[in-house]
Amino acid sequence: MAGVFESNYRRREEWDKPAEELRKLLTDDEYEAARASTPNAHFTSPMVIKAVWDGLERMGLGRDAQILEPAMGVGNFFGLMPESMQGGHRTGVELDSITARIAKKLYPDSSIFAKGFEETPLPDNYFDAVVGNVPFGDYAVHDPAMKHQFTRAIHDYFFAKSLEKVRPGGVMALITSRYTMDKENDAIRKHLAEHADLLGAIRLPNTAFKGNAGTEVTTDILFLRKRASGAQAAGEKWTGLDAVDSPDGPISVNEYFAHHPEMMLGKM
Repeated sequence: MAGVFESNYRRREEWDKPAEELRKLLTDDEYEAARASTPNAHFTSPMVIKAVWDGLERMGLGRDAQILEPAMGVGNFFGLMPESMQGGHRTGVELDSITARIAKKLYPDSSIFAKGFEETPLPDNYFDAVVGNVPFGDYAVHDPAMKHQFTRAIHDYFFAKSLEKVRPGGVMALITSRYTMDKENDAIRKHLAEHADLLGAIRLPNTAFKGNAGTEVTTDILFLRKRASGAQAAGEKWTGLDAVDSPDGPISVNEYFAHHPEMMLGKM
């Protein structure tokens, strides 16, 4: 609903009435938080969420698991968690106060923090799995505890922070924009590869979020398993880039996708 937050002269006429109503219903803080959340309030389709849980179940995640979702929205991942995997404890983090309050009503048995991931007091090396659809964009996060190179882009930050929170042997199953895998700067990939193995990745078509989130963006689901201290690296190579053919000529993509084109659900 980003249209309701446009200034008067830019706002389309059909948004005027909802915009006025919203302004009356929300406090100043709530209004600003809601407006600030519109770039990342993209709700993940049930088909994608169910596939992520299915993947985690195949990887051995069972009952009694400690689950963290660091950008939970209203909790679609929690709501679609298979009954066969329930029984443990779920922890969610959501920056927008209204969205977090909805999630608390829907999942009263879960621990839900209405604050930014960087401000949430969570134990390191604790969670069996970190799941979700991370915010992505070229803007920074302020977290003095994290190296500056991992706070400059919010999606890099969520991966680096999630890596700290998952236990050795635990799995991160996170949806992110293709730039985590494809950008030339490989700092975040090298950092993750030093501590975790890439079990696999799936590139979704740019229409995967169009129906329920109204956005066209090429996204990846990454499955990473955190290694125990001193364990040898295994899994797939994924820190470098390679070229693939496209109708517009060669395109640089992550070497994993160049070597596994069957893991791209569509063509570049």
